[in-house]
This record gives sequence, C-alpha cells and structure tokens, in this order.
Amino acid sequence: MTPSKNPFIAVFDAFRSPIDCFAAVYDRPRWAFLPYLIVILGPIFFWSSYFSNVDMAWLQQELMVQFTNLNQQMEPSLLTQEALHASEVVADIAGRTLCIFVLALWLHLATKSNQYQHSYGKWLAASCFIMLPTLIGDFASYTNIMFNSNNIMPNAADLNSLNGLIKLPMSNPWASFAATIPLLAPWYITLTYAAVTAWTDFDRAKSIVVAILPWLLALIIWPIMIIAV
Repeated sequence: MTPSKNPFIAVFDAFRSPIDCFAAVYDRPRWAFLPYLIVILGPIFFWSSYFSNVDMAWLQQELMVQFTNLNQQMEPSLLTQEALHASEVVADIAGRTLCIFVLALWLHLATKSNQYQHSYGKWLAASCFIMLPTLIGDFASYTNIMFNSNNIMPNAADLNSLNGLIKLPMSNPWASFAATIPLLAPWYITLTYAAVTAWTDFDRAKSIVVAILPWLLALIIWPIMIIAV
C-alpha cells in the first residue's frame, strides 16, 4: 500500500486503488475539498449543456401537461430557462451535499464499536471521495444529451439515477423514487467498503454490512412510504 502523494493523485486513486486513496486521506482530510468541488461542479456543467440544447418551447409545454396531470399549478415565471436551470443545479448540489453529510454520519455511528475511533470530520472527508463516481454519471449524462437528437425531460436526463435509464414521467408515483436511486450505488458501496476496511479493524463481513446497509435501507423504506401514501 502506497498512500497517495497529493489530492489530485488521491482523486485518481479513488478509481484505481481506493486503499491507497483512503490511507492518504486519513492523515490529510483537508484533501476532501477537491473531490467535493468535482462533485458539485458536475451538475453545473451538465445542466448548462442540457438547457443549451433542449427545445424550451417543448419543455415548457411538457412540464405544464405533467403538472396538470399531478393537479398542480405552476407559475409561468418558474418555467423560464433561467429558473429551471437554477432549480436543477441547486437541487443536485443540495442533494449531493446532503448525501455526503448523511453518509459520513452513518459511518461515524456504525463504526463506534471499532477499536480505532475517528472523528466525524474524517468520515466526512472519506464520504467526499466515496461520491466521486458521480463524475462518471455526469459525463455519461452530458454525452447522452449531446449525441441524442430527441428532447429529454429533466427528471430523465441525469444518468446518475435509475430514472435516467427507465425514464418515468413526473406523474408516475414511482418517478421520485427512481430519480433518487443511484445507478452507481454498487460503486459507492465498493468505495465505502474500502474506506471501512482501511480505517477500522472490522472483518470483511462486518465491513460489507456497514457499506451496504444505508443504500439497502433507502431501497426498502422509500417504496414502503410510496405504497403507504
């Protein structure tokens, strides 16, 4: 194991050799500023490309139809290109930031029985690196809209989510569930597993449980809430 020498190599190692990445991040948690910057800049570039290429007249008409199907009224001022662009960017950045903080909290609490105790800040740094695969999803989404001649609704354009694959309309009760389930969850789980094994004395089975459980709970609890409603 050779710890990454700088934050740029650590970002590369998160994909190539996660153990080396987390070995370095343990001693240098401030390096997390770089992956976090990458994670939040992705949506800015992606949605800028999306709204530069989509037919706004078509998009506004489709949104009005879908909001009507949901028995909701939308102010025309909220359907301008600028307003829609800003709302998508803010929603993505807020969602990813929340995911990082919640994942860090989970890891902090789930590893309390570990012989080696780590601060919430260290797990927060690890979580920033764990979320780096969103970069791959953003690039795939960008490629999709650039080379796709058909218009795509915003909730189906982001290939980071399951709805980017199955493309449910907003009026479908399962659309919100599909839009929040990450297609790259197996990759996040793998990186979480690498962080837990690198920083704790947990055996393989326990590390796998810690890595999988938060994503599994999301897959179980959210459908139950939809069915109950």
